[in-house]
Amino acid sequence: MSELTIRPLQWKRIRDLRDVAPLDARDLACMAELREVLARHGRLERFAVQLIHKHFELAEDEVLIEYSDAARREHRLRVERRDGANARHAVPTSWMLDRERPLVACVCAFRGAEGHLGRHESA
Repeated sequence: MSELTIRPLQWKRIRDLRDVAPLDARDLACMAELREVLARHGRLERFAVQLIHKHFELAEDEVLIEYSDAARREHRLRVERRDGANARHAVPTSWMLDRERPLVACVCAFRGAEGHLGRHESA
């Protein structure tokens, strides 16, 4: 797959974290099956599972961008324009699978040979 559509994770249909039910036995059974599929494809070291939730709304032209600061041991998410330089050169890290093709929900700020962008860096 060479092209993915970037969409904000916080779509209006996604519930706020306070309205999301806690993990239950059905979730654990589903995760066990997902683990089997990932193992069968040799992807246990590549993908994980994330609870879909929101803390605030994002506009259609916005995306969450991850920034890491290894020295401070901090990892931050920032809302930025989807057509901004950091988003254009970012690495997708979170996908929604509720459609036929995966939709990118979150990206990690990354600059080629320099690696992850820190919290105060810009393109």
